[in-house]
Amino acid sequence: MTIADPSQRLGARAVDAPAAAPIVTATAVFGIDALSEAQVVDMILSRSGVLSSDGPHLIVTPNMNHLALLEHSEALGAAYRRATLHLADGWPVVCLARALGENVADRTTGSGILDALAEVDGIGRRIFIVGGSSDDASRRAAARFRSAGWDVRSHQAPPEFVASREAASVLSEEIRGHQSDVVVIGIGAVKQEVLATGLMSAAGVKTVYLGVGAAIDFLAGEVARAPRWMRRLHLEFLHRILTDPARLAKRYIGDVGDYLRVARRSIAAAGLRG
Repeated sequence: MTIADPSQRLGARAVDAPAAAPIVTATAVFGIDALSEAQVVDMILSRSGVLSSDGPHLIVTPNMNHLALLEHSEALGAAYRRATLHLADGWPVVCLARALGENVADRTTGSGILDALAEVDGIGRRIFIVGGSSDDASRRAAARFRSAGWDVRSHQAPPEFVASREAASVLSEEIRGHQSDVVVIGIGAVKQEVLATGLMSAAGVKTVYLGVGAAIDFLAGEVARAPRWMRRLHLEFLHRILTDPARLAKRYIGDVGDYLRVARRSIAAAGLRG
């Protein structure tokens, strides 16, 4: 399905239905785009709908951690303000968007979009992969896309890509020379969004940038994604905690307070009863 007009961008919402209220964080105010992973992939490949205009586009995938970070990170807020699409990657974000009146059917994840892109016919298409936890993971993810016919470039993304303007400029020139249709960046929030916005300013190509977090490792088989049954039951967060408890248990617990603050603020701003 190709999404060709703004009414389709609203998912199943009727054209004359009341607009949903936005999510209100300390650094950015944004609505959730009620699009499925299949619809987003189609928009990326066909450059249709809101992605049809000339110039680069950024797709962000808010989850509970992103909402918590948006309470404190102006850099992430700037990226969210510049993004073209905001997709509900986390189930708590789906629930909040629904409470604010958005007709969101399910999560739309960076991992799902990346998996789907790797399965389509890539002949004549170009993708640049930035990230992965190791050189081997980056190579295996690139190989997945090459097997589908994509023209692929990849970088494991050392930290200087974010810290050094010179290194980011070199990467930008590589993307420009490659004329990448899609650039996926998996180096973790906030770094991947900061890098994407910098590349958008410098690259000068008609590229869709997508921050995907750990999805490059999932695609490469470096880290196992949660089984489908856990994803259907919205328990993917539990699988991730169990695979890396020392890091993720503390993060998820710490994010709850900020998420609830964002939810209360958003609901109050919408004039709804929380």
